[in-house]
Order: sequence, then structure tokens, then C-alpha cells
Amino acid sequence: MNYFYFKLKGGVYLSKRKKHKKKHRTPTEINAPQIIFQSASSALPVMADEYTKERERAGILDNKSISLITVLIALLTVYIPLIPFDTIYNTYLNGSKNEYTFVFLAILMLLISFVITAISFNKLIKTIKLQEYRKADIDMICKEDYLKCDKDVMEKALCEHYQELIHCNSKINEDKAKNLSGCFGMVSIVFFLLLVSTVILKIVN
Repeated sequence: MNYFYFKLKGGVYLSKRKKHKKKHRTPTEINAPQIIFQSASSALPVMADEYTKERERAGILDNKSISLITVLIALLTVYIPLIPFDTIYNTYLNGSKNEYTFVFLAILMLLISFVITAISFNKLIKTIKLQEYRKADIDMICKEDYLKCDKDVMEKALCEHYQELIHCNSKINEDKAKNLSGCFGMVSIVFFLLLVSTVILKIVN
């Protein structure tokens, strides 16, 4: 049974070839070989493997995002109780001009670090919740027209279906990776600001 395939949004669909009125054909036309996708069987496992790799990459990126959120929470949990609020208050009331300047810089760094931390949290949560991944359309693949078609045509259609899924999921992963990379940079800045502000407050104290 011969089929032709055409692409629509959401997947590749197969349909029976339209029947045409019989006409006289030359011997060359009669003996002409039909198009057979001989390499489709070799390409299909490669496409399926690439699809699986993109899904695994998504899991790795999500795990890194969760780990970074954990680091931020741990950093704030450890650091906030160490802030010498009494030193800040006493310096504000009775400190010298230099001490007041140093404490002001330390407080400014703390505020900046907290703002960056909040932005990082927001970006990391968005990274985890980023657009859902496309999955293979099982219902489409199990349609009768698909299952009745020639094996090579089915494999060619599946290759194109996987290609579409891979391109879509790869774009989502690239966006995740970009957000995650930016968050790593912001966490480094937060750590630096907390460290410097701590040193300043210890000196004033």
C-alpha cells in the first residue's frame, strides 16, 4: 500500500495516495523504481537517541537549578544571624564619621546582595517551570493509517516527527542553560558582597 506524507502543526501525518485514472505508461515508467527510504531505519535510532539526550539534559539543568536554590537558602540562613545589628545601631548613634561611612557601605552591600538574591530566586524558579517539553505523539503514531503504511515510510515519518520535537526541546534547554548561567554569576556576586560586608562590619566592631 503506497502512502504519501505531509507535515502539519503537531506532527507528520500520512495519507493514502490519490488514485488517478489509468493511462498508458511507457516501459520506462512501468519499470521505474518507487521511492524507498532505505536509510530511514538507520536514521531513526539516531533521532530517538538525540530526543532522549535532550530530555536527559533537561533533568540535569533542573537539578542544577534546584542545587543553586539550596545554596542560596543555606547562604542566607548561615549569614543573616551573623549580621551584627547591635554594631550597626551603635555606630549609627555614636560612631565616628569614618565608622559611619564604613557601616553605610556594608549595609548598602547587604541590601544589594539581598536584591540580587531575590532576582536569582525568581530566575531559577522560572528556569525550572520553563515551558513544558514536547513529547512523542503516541495517539498519532498509533493511528490506523500509520500502522498500515510501508515500514520505510513509517520510519521516515517518525524521523521527521522526532526532528520537530528535538528542535523544540533544544530551544527550551538553551533558554534554561542561559538563565542558569546568569544565576551562577549573580550568586558569585552575592557571595562576594556578603564576604566584603562581613569584613567591614568586623573591622568596625
